[in-house]
Amino acid sequence: MHLINVIPISRGITKSSLSYFSKEDIPKGSIVTVPVRRRLIPAIVESTEKIENVKTKLRQSSYQIKKIEKVNMAKIFSTEFISAVLDTADYTTGTAGAIINTLVPKMILDNPQKVNENKHHSNTKKNIQKGMTYEQLVLQTDKDERFGTYRSLIREAFARKQSVFICMPTLVDVERFVSKSEKGIGAYMFGFHSGLTKKKMLDNWNSALNEKHPIAIIGTGSFLSIPRSDIKTIILERESSSFYKSQVRPYVDIRVFADFLARRIGARIIYADSFLRIETLYSHYEGLSAELSPLRFRPLSTATHFIIDMKNYKPTVKGKYEIISHEMARLVEDTKRDAKHMFIFSARKGLSPTTVCSDCGTTVTSKYSDAPMVLHKTSKGNIFYCHQNGEVRSANERCQNCGGWKLVALGAGIQLVEEQLKERFPKHSFFRIDSDITNTYKKARAVIEEWRNTPGGVLLGTEMALSHIEKQVEHVAVSSIDSLLSIPDFKIETKIFSTLLNLRSLAQQSFLLQTRNPKQQVLKDAIQGNLLDFYRREIKMREELDYPPFSLFIKLTISGTKNAVLKEIDTLEELFGDYNLRIFSAFIPAEYGKQTSHALIKIKPDMWSNSKSSIDLLQKLRSLPPQILVKVDPESTL
Repeated sequence: MHLINVIPISRGITKSSLSYFSKEDIPKGSIVTVPVRRRLIPAIVESTEKIENVKTKLRQSSYQIKKIEKVNMAKIFSTEFISAVLDTADYTTGTAGAIINTLVPKMILDNPQKVNENKHHSNTKKNIQKGMTYEQLVLQTDKDERFGTYRSLIREAFARKQSVFICMPTLVDVERFVSKSEKGIGAYMFGFHSGLTKKKMLDNWNSALNEKHPIAIIGTGSFLSIPRSDIKTIILERESSSFYKSQVRPYVDIRVFADFLARRIGARIIYADSFLRIETLYSHYEGLSAELSPLRFRPLSTATHFIIDMKNYKPTVKGKYEIISHEMARLVEDTKRDAKHMFIFSARKGLSPTTVCSDCGTTVTSKYSDAPMVLHKTSKGNIFYCHQNGEVRSANERCQNCGGWKLVALGAGIQLVEEQLKERFPKHSFFRIDSDITNTYKKARAVIEEWRNTPGGVLLGTEMALSHIEKQVEHVAVSSIDSLLSIPDFKIETKIFSTLLNLRSLAQQSFLLQTRNPKQQVLKDAIQGNLLDFYRREIKMREELDYPPFSLFIKLTISGTKNAVLKEIDTLEELFGDYNLRIFSAFIPAEYGKQTSHALIKIKPDMWSNSKSSIDLLQKLRSLPPQILVKVDPESTL
């Protein structure tokens, strides 16, 4: 008789480990079915003990230990994978079961009996003896050059009898690389993403395990769970992508898990992008990673670029204003005449507007910087508020440039852009991709296909369109990105910079940017491709303000009625009083009758390790009730 300690795979269970009886000694990593709260759920064996060795522990137990319902003796996951999961659980303050639920495809967890036994058991000591140990590398260059490097790395790995995992942020990225790289290595390349049918996913999984030859796995983050012990290289392609972070609990960052896994299996991990995250570059310059090849800080581009000052386009007396410049209109006409293609980017909807003077076109900005002021409605009247430096002043003011009273709030969402283009060019072919009308992968691909097959076609899209455009476009334009500048987040300039760099790389002949803030340095750096200048300016600002990577943010979010939120805030202040807790209202409005507040803990990065202080903080965070959301290193502080 054995006592089996398992990791329950479910988001709704707060305990990381549960214990059950079993007549069999079940191998670590095996999937079993266990009873929890009148239902059966999958679980992974964490450890086993003989009953005679734990009798005292059993007698002191406050609950009755049940027996395991069903056992699948096949060892599906490696020991190192389980260890990396436990590392990630500590990092995110979540449970191991919730982490596994996020990292392992549901089809695998629901059908363990159909998964072939793992014949590639990992052995870290043996791997290290073969000469491969954990190492961090960085690669910063254009996409085509990166893809060429990956193909060379795969061939080199095959020659050393090693496998490679190239982790992609989206299924579109996976399909794109697989389609371009089938020649030469296609027989040993396996693509994995959530868009595969259950049968195809299972067939690929089993084939990847059974293949004796080294393989190249191209997949999204959840397929890092494939237990091939010969994986000695993990590549994080487009490592700056926000898609690497899950949007629901336990808020896993695939990049963090991949690093833990690389450490456990003794592999090198390569962070790659056109422009690496600020945190990744800083880590490199601190000597924590090496260059796979010299970092490129001047991206290649043959496109002619233009910055159009939209202050010259003033609103009419009725408040209508032109958001299509003469230069953009000319590009639309040229696209139709030459039977080419054009992409017009628009920032996401629902962002705070920019306020301008209808007499002279000047933007209302802060007195302390060139950041736009945002119009807000309060119980005491309208105010202007700067989300970058906190400046507040009455909205009852004149234009700082000409003294005029006609201040108008502007907002150029993608629908307005489309409307004005169709009014101006009724015979042109316009297509659109955004979350409203292309809310599935299939719909988005259909729009892309139709646009590509239409000579003279113009595609309008928000950020979601970028991952679907796999080839360069003759003309690329940005209708407006100014609204992003008013978002009160310290990472927003980095996001703007990366977005503009991606758009610029898509342009084959011309790249046009419309803005009412042409003097903003981030726009100049992006359009000129000044990667190094931007990094130096950004890292200096973060160091002065003690922002990441010089500190680590832990964000706690409380939502509910006003009284409930105030009560929770009192509890947090008492529990985390020693951590200089900062309480502030959420930027995004809550549901009617409710409010949302954030609490921010700022600590030194090296404190979030296995030190006594970090263990104490981790225990306090895990003690919080489930209605309080915990995000370590949040993508945004909003």
